[in-house]
Amino acid sequence: MNTGQVLLIIGALTLLSVVSLSVRTLVLNTTVTYIQSEAQLTGVSVAQSMLDEIMSQEYDSSTTQGKRIWDSTKFTQPTRLGPETSPGINEITSVTIPESPDTVTSFFSVRKYNDVDDYNNYKRYYYSSALGLFAVVDSVYYVQELNPDQRSTNPTYFKKIVVTVRHPNLCIEGSYNPWQGRYYVQLSNVAVYRRYF
Repeated sequence: MNTGQVLLIIGALTLLSVVSLSVRTLVLNTTVTYIQSEAQLTGVSVAQSMLDEIMSQEYDSSTTQGKRIWDSTKFTQPTRLGPETSPGINEITSVTIPESPDTVTSFFSVRKYNDVDDYNNYKRYYYSSALGLFAVVDSVYYVQELNPDQRSTNPTYFKKIVVTVRHPNLCIEGSYNPWQGRYYVQLSNVAVYRRYF
């Protein structure tokens, strides 16, 4: 072999290495994008399912059992939003927070909670066979009637529900924490109490 042939072989190997590295980088980036997209789609689905569960409940504990409220001050006070702790109602001790995923029976929240604000600060895990555990956190608070993006310090006929879903594949950089951090999927809706029937 002469020097020219050796240089051609070295050049070919260098070119093969560069192409191989480019292909691997492309495959890795495509896979990361696919997994992040899958996590986002699953997160939106989980959040929508949680919103649907909450919106199927009564507006307030004072409106359960067919009671009608004509004065918004009769609703649960903003500082007391969450599961009731009244005698005979044991919603807090019945639901362990965060609630683990259960594939055999429905979540305790479905069986124990009876109104929208019970879900304030509720946490649950959702298990996906493809991506593992998703962390779900709910927030419920009163909003102003004319501006549903503005919190209200008094009870109103409008409660905003915010569902936040976190997953490690939504976290691009930094350490993952299932209950806080900036990488998440978030959906919200407003529950409205119909005063006039």
